[in-house]
Amino acid sequence: MVRYPGREVWGVAAFNIMLFTLGLIAVLALGRIPYSGSFLTASTSLALVFLLLYLRFAPYARLALVSGGQASRLKGLVETDGGVVADWADVEGLVADLRNPSPEVYSLLREALLRGLSVWHVATVYEQYTGRVLLEDSPGYPNPEGIGALAEADRGPYMLFKRIWETALILSLAPLILLLGSVVALLVYLDLGRPVIFAQERVGMGGRPFKAYKFRTMRGLPRQGVYAGNEVDRITPLGRFLRRYRLDELPQLWNVITGDMSLVGPRPEQKVLAEKYSQEMPLYPLRHVVRPGLTGWAQVHHGYAEGWEGAWEKLSYDLYYIKHFSFWLDLRILVRTLWVVFTGFGAK
Repeated sequence: MVRYPGREVWGVAAFNIMLFTLGLIAVLALGRIPYSGSFLTASTSLALVFLLLYLRFAPYARLALVSGGQASRLKGLVETDGGVVADWADVEGLVADLRNPSPEVYSLLREALLRGLSVWHVATVYEQYTGRVLLEDSPGYPNPEGIGALAEADRGPYMLFKRIWETALILSLAPLILLLGSVVALLVYLDLGRPVIFAQERVGMGGRPFKAYKFRTMRGLPRQGVYAGNEVDRITPLGRFLRRYRLDELPQLWNVITGDMSLVGPRPEQKVLAEKYSQEMPLYPLRHVVRPGLTGWAQVHHGYAEGWEGAWEKLSYDLYYIKHFSFWLDLRILVRTLWVVFTGFGAK
């Protein structure tokens, strides 16, 4: 966080402080150690303030960006004074496109390594700043970074553990979910009549289709391969409210229980659109190596997207999620999802 500022200083700081505090409370509770709730709240708040101040004023890593290849993609993201490095003592490392360095770039990298400086691939730093995998500008262009996102991923036993903890969480909250779902179902029935829930074919893990369930928000029957932006006239006022706060997706918790979906993962696309995107974007099917999710890294950063431009940008987020697939990333996404739900961010 200090060395590479990225985009989520507030979110990452708050998440880590909260996680530490919850762990401390668990230790105190299990040990039956008395503590002051007000003192714990005050100390946690102060810790967050001090951490944010530290991150605000701590010096960033002094890196030199070597021109060539994909290095130009960082120029709009990295804060720079536009100066030229005149002395090796002025920098702590080099950032360059390491895929096919020219002889001039190679000599610079060699010199940096001999001096004990860090050398970073431009794609790695790009991910730190954006939370996305570095993809080419053209979806049809061969993309080693996209393939590398999966080649470097280590999902290990977490796939099984993820299924267990997500199912346990849903079952523990089942009474609240059923109560809220019943209220929403009654409102939809009064607004649109029967059926209250509709099923739509989506693409799941391994490219296998499944039926995803949602509360109805539109007049008439759902249509395959149509963007929500083209259906605005069919959405009722109640439906607009349900979509804004993601309440229409409550039935998909059943998809999580049955194993077709996860709580966290790339959002499942309509089968018609997924087939179309797969023809236009060779990397698109890679998002199907994990279960699709009720919420995801792309949803909490990008929101709803239409067309292949939006799908291409969301793909860069989805590949980042797959590459860094972990329990901690899932927790961060769930915490950020609460903000998305309360604010209606990215709804359509």
